[in-house]
Amino acid sequence: MPDLNQTLRSTDLDFLQRIARTWKLDLAAKSFSAAVKEIASLMQQEALLQETLENLPAEAQTAWGSLLSHQGRESWAIFTREFGELRTFGLARRARENPDLKPVSPVEVLWYRGLIGRVFLNLSGEPQEYVYIPDEFLTLLHAGNPEAALLSPRPAAEAERKIQDLATDAILDDATELLAALRMNRPLENTHLPSSGTYRQFLFAILSQTGLIASGQLPEPNKVKEFLSATRGEALLTLFQTWLQSKLMNDLCMLPGLVCDGNWTNDPLLPRNLLMGILTHLDPTIWWSIPSLLSQLKAQTPDFQRPAGDYDSWFIRDEKTQAHLRGFENWEKVDGALIRYLIGGPFHWLGVVDIARAEKNSPPLSFRISASGRLLLKGQPPVSNDNENGVVTVSSDGTLLVTREVPRALRYQLARFCEPVTGSKSENKYRISTESLRQASDQGLRPTQLSQLLQQSKVKNLPQTIIDALDRWEKYGVELTVEPALLLRLEKPDLLPILQKTPRIARCIAEVLSPKTVLVKPGSVEPLRQALAEIGLLAEIKIDKVEK
Repeated sequence: MPDLNQTLRSTDLDFLQRIARTWKLDLAAKSFSAAVKEIASLMQQEALLQETLENLPAEAQTAWGSLLSHQGRESWAIFTREFGELRTFGLARRARENPDLKPVSPVEVLWYRGLIGRVFLNLSGEPQEYVYIPDEFLTLLHAGNPEAALLSPRPAAEAERKIQDLATDAILDDATELLAALRMNRPLENTHLPSSGTYRQFLFAILSQTGLIASGQLPEPNKVKEFLSATRGEALLTLFQTWLQSKLMNDLCMLPGLVCDGNWTNDPLLPRNLLMGILTHLDPTIWWSIPSLLSQLKAQTPDFQRPAGDYDSWFIRDEKTQAHLRGFENWEKVDGALIRYLIGGPFHWLGVVDIARAEKNSPPLSFRISASGRLLLKGQPPVSNDNENGVVTVSSDGTLLVTREVPRALRYQLARFCEPVTGSKSENKYRISTESLRQASDQGLRPTQLSQLLQQSKVKNLPQTIIDALDRWEKYGVELTVEPALLLRLEKPDLLPILQKTPRIARCIAEVLSPKTVLVKPGSVEPLRQALAEIGLLAEIKIDKVEK
């Protein structure tokens, strides 16, 4: 394609001055030749080009991205048909109407910024007019190799980093909880796992990819033991590198709000590699703007996950509206949304980046490389201050307080014997119950094994009554039962024989507790009321809902 000098030489001095104005340049040259040389030199400054592209109106960014997706050139007729006309001006009319200040189309926006040119080329057997991006801009933008493009978003404004969510290695604790729940066939709703379905799907997928979960959705004991005995830094690095290298974990298809249909294929490594290249070259002490990054990506390397620039063959639906998201005009809803998800999702969940929001529960607007992320990006395990040497606190009512400092291997074992109660970022509560012990028994675990585990581990103030209770349960099973009951109270004891002699009423009686109290069978309240009325007795029903 023609270079920048050739492009600018096809204009005039007034046109160059208008370009300088849109780029916010002070053009010192007074002659046309000197102005071409001066402005061409200034326009090749990468930071200035990035700023100019980032400040383009949204429709002009779309037109620019479309042109980039076609290797920097396209038929002039097709381009103008899609993105609007370019009016013809002489010097007098141009001075009068100022089209650079009042453009009527995205094409005019790009034209009067000197970002595009038009030329006749013989590429298909006969001359045809093309729109093109000058060679220098393509070189600066690495348009031929999006994966290697190193973008530099602007630092985040204070409003974009108001509420900060710092990265942690809590995914290791969630992995421990999930593995225990799968081992016990426990519903995930009854665990301490975060409620986000997308996060749970990601966690399950990454544990499957590491081999910790087998095809039958059961943990692999040997691999689990190895994972739980590794240092937190080593375990986190394993998860991060597994995700980076996995082609089976398709982030695009996990994107909340989107539904992927059909048999088309995409390469999930491309977006991850792009962000890895960007993150490794950013100052880790600075908060960076996500909207700025997306703006630069759309303007400079919009096809980061679509090497062929294909925006039509991927069948992706908006889950809410069911609308198919085809075409470059849906870039923000698909490609841009994917970048937002990767930053605020996997890269954050795996401890690589801190994120920040303008307000609570709003989408992340900025990110920063975390202390752990600086090492993870280099393929090194981060150093954790958590040595997992915490202790378990057991109360006399069978409640266990387990902090995140408690070794993961111990937490995994305790979670197999106990039922989750409540949880927070710093600690979880479990309870020893007959149901949890019954589930453990179904898995071949015995209460005395829990007793030995608690006595051998670092447990604070282990009550002897808990040891005794576990011993009794193993010997005798359930000795006490607490259950709801429906009672029929009689004002006079002589009514009881009447009830017992009436067949329809007798069938509703589960047990006589005393001459004036009867236990009613579940679901028998309404039949009992009807039968009593039929023998001339009206019963007062003091329950909110009558079971039919």
